[in-house]
Parts: sequence; structure tokens; C-alpha cells
Amino acid sequence: MKVKYRSNLVAGIVSVILGIICMVLIPRQIGEDYSATYGITSKTVPYAVAVLWIVCGLVLMFQSLVLKKDEIKSFEVAKEVKALAYMAVLLIYAVLFTRSFLASTIFLGVATLMFTGSRKKTFYLIILGVVVILYLLFSKVLHVQLP
Repeated sequence: MKVKYRSNLVAGIVSVILGIICMVLIPRQIGEDYSATYGITSKTVPYAVAVLWIVCGLVLMFQSLVLKKDEIKSFEVAKEVKALAYMAVLLIYAVLFTRSFLASTIFLGVATLMFTGSRKKTFYLIILGVVVILYLLFSKVLHVQLP
């Protein structure tokens, strides 16, 4: 199945949506800096990036809808299944990461090796070893609390 889309329009819509998501998430993710009563706070740069993201998206949409500067592109859904499956792996990783750094990172490493078609068992052992060493380094030596 072939899907056709207008590149600037789709990129603009996605950009505006992501900018709005950032604007909504910033107050929840970044604490309020009470020491600064004016000027630049801890939220200034993230808000500026979100606004820039929205403005760029609106410019792309304007170019597409008003100026008609747009390319119609297409892609084969069957060819993109692997990419969509890897996006699902990243989503699973994000969900698992809230539970356990160790399990989620091992899952991501092993899944990535499987997607690339790696058959060497040493690569899988390296992934396991590096993840465990990083976990021990951060949690036991540096005393960083990991999920």
C-alpha cells in the first residue's frame, strides 16, 4: 500500500503538536525557580524552544497551504514495518524504564541487536556486561538513584 502526503504540511502539523506538548509538559517537569524574581529562569529556555517549535511548524503550514510550496511524497507501508516495529520497541523501553533501568536497557540493547540481524553471542554478552557495569557504577559508586 502506498501512502501519499504533503511533506511541509505534515511536518508543520507534527511540529505544532510537539511544541504544544512541550508547553504542557514544561511546568510539570521543571521546578519553579523562586530565587529569580525577573529575567531568565529554569523554564525560559525550554519555553523558548517550544515556542520556536510552534512558530516553525506554523511557517511550514503557511508555506504548504498558502504559498503552495510543498512536495507530495509517498512511502510504501510494507517497507516501513521494521521502522514502526522499532518505534514500538522504543515505546516499550520508555514504559519499562519507569520500572527498572537494568531490565529496560538490556531489553533495548538486545532488541536493537536483533533488529540489525546480529547473530554473534559475544555482542549480546557485551550488552549485558556493559549495562550491568553501568548500573553498578551509577547506583553503587556514584550513588545515583536509578529506576
